[in-house]
Amino acid sequence: MKRIFSLPAIGLLIAFLLGNMIASFAQSLFTVDVKGSGKPMILIHGLTCSGDVWKETVAHYQDKYECHIITLAGFGGNAPATRDNFLAAVKDDVINYTRTKKLKKPVIIGHSMGAFIALWTAASAPDLFEKVIAVDGVPFMPALQMPGATVESAKPMADNMYKMMSAQTQEQFEANTRMFLGSMITSPQHIDEVMAIAKKADVKTQAKVMYEMMSTDLRETVASIKCPVLLMGAWIAYKNYSVTHESAVAMYTAQVSNVKHATVEITDTGKHFIFYDEPTWFFQKTDAFLL
Repeated sequence: MKRIFSLPAIGLLIAFLLGNMIASFAQSLFTVDVKGSGKPMILIHGLTCSGDVWKETVAHYQDKYECHIITLAGFGGNAPATRDNFLAAVKDDVINYTRTKKLKKPVIIGHSMGAFIALWTAASAPDLFEKVIAVDGVPFMPALQMPGATVESAKPMADNMYKMMSAQTQEQFEANTRMFLGSMITSPQHIDEVMAIAKKADVKTQAKVMYEMMSTDLRETVASIKCPVLLMGAWIAYKNYSVTHESAVAMYTAQVSNVKHATVEITDTGKHFIFYDEPTWFFQKTDAFLL
């Protein structure tokens, strides 16, 4: 006896399979841990890190927010998925995840690399998010240290950085990471915690991400962001290079000058991991912004 499949049934089957593929693709470049309840909040970590760095932030907000804590492929022990335009693909995945999960006007918070992704995401889907908090992460990193930098002028440095980073052994990567963390975090305990996470990071993924951040300029792109943006900066690491509080404010403000509703806050004492170094200041600013 012949089995007859109707066109509507076939159509439903195709739709089901495509739906599953889309849902799977929405999370193909990261895993998500969900904690708390309330308004949705998406949190994206920085270089060498994982969603674990948001532990204190999640504890602070999980009574009022449903926290979607992202860990990217190649970070925190997740299998690498390096590809061309990795960060652009992650940005698209965050948008797909937000839509697939039907998150209504989430807040998106990112640190460093995560802030770069958060700004790009909000610019690419201007009606999707309620607010953006960028924690010491900017649209074009080279211009923060070298005013007047362009993609063209920064490319040789980006190429060299990629070659050096991708050629590291695991031991070299860990030694260099610990050295850099000393300039980014004050507390030895937090340095040790981040180092424990960094040891699980894929070296080539870190090199790829650093290259893409150094060779991608979002300063014009972020003009598409409709929602309010809070950019939090730290200047103490630049203090020995004749950077004052005022000039740091100017540097960070220039990065978001094209954003319609941007607020810039600079900590005088916190290093790059502001939420570790100055938690009281950090939560005062974020709480006020989220009201």
